[in-house]
Amino acid sequence: MPRQGLERTEDPMKAVFLTFSQTGNTRKLARALAGAFGDRGWDVESFSLDRARPRDVAGADMVAVGAPCFSSQAPSPVKRFLARLPDLSGVRALVFATSGGAPGRVLWDLSRPLARKGADVAGGFLCRGECFHPAPSITGRSPGRPDSRDLAEARDYALSLAAHVEEGRAGPAPGTRRDALFPDLGFYGLVALTSPDPILRLSLPRPRAMTERCDECGACVAACPTGSLAPGKGPVQGKGCIRCYRCVTLCPKEAFSVDWRMGDLLVRTLYNPRFERWFGDIKPGEPVHEKREI
Repeated sequence: MPRQGLERTEDPMKAVFLTFSQTGNTRKLARALAGAFGDRGWDVESFSLDRARPRDVAGADMVAVGAPCFSSQAPSPVKRFLARLPDLSGVRALVFATSGGAPGRVLWDLSRPLARKGADVAGGFLCRGECFHPAPSITGRSPGRPDSRDLAEARDYALSLAAHVEEGRAGPAPGTRRDALFPDLGFYGLVALTSPDPILRLSLPRPRAMTERCDECGACVAACPTGSLAPGKGPVQGKGCIRCYRCVTLCPKEAFSVDWRMGDLLVRTLYNPRFERWFGDIKPGEPVHEKREI
């Protein structure tokens, strides 16, 4: 017999949330989704992906993985972590992401490795997230997102997904995004396929530390998702940089400089609002630079 939401009193189903979030956008989304599962009586465990271990998914009925969209794909540290997960046969999966408007393969990058581990992908959800990338042409887009409307939609979706799983229904829940189940074969899918980390390192400018401003607080070293920064006066950057620019955006002393003269031209060319409306998922009338009316 399937287990029925709030009515069950024993043996609650277990959901494990693994979330990669640098600026907090995806973490907000994870909390809304996880909260809905908790309200239906699930046992919910949440881990920041930088502190998670593959064995943390043991005993889960549902594994939920979330990440922001980087260059129309999932961040490479997330993909590497998912490749290390144990066998997930018999486990249902949810993938979720935040994106500025050109999600490309981000959900597919999360769902495919889970399916390869044997999980049945039951859900996929994506919403807009404010862009904190420092490239001048895109920084600040989708201000305030995910907003209360986004989070309410996420909660409603999660409640429906939880019921779908509790009732033992196979396959994806109603409302699951198609790009969680099939790869994007369009323009931004191609951008993702042609933008591996080595290409991004060649195409986008390198953050350079200014030793005269650095006070060796270590915040950038701790936050680097690839461990590419060595501590010291003006942290030294290694070869694993994925050009997420987290070191640049979080440094309280603004001790990194970036020359955007050429890099921003590339970003503006690929990620201009017109292209994101044509080839991405920005809806007609959806604001890009202004907050939505709630």
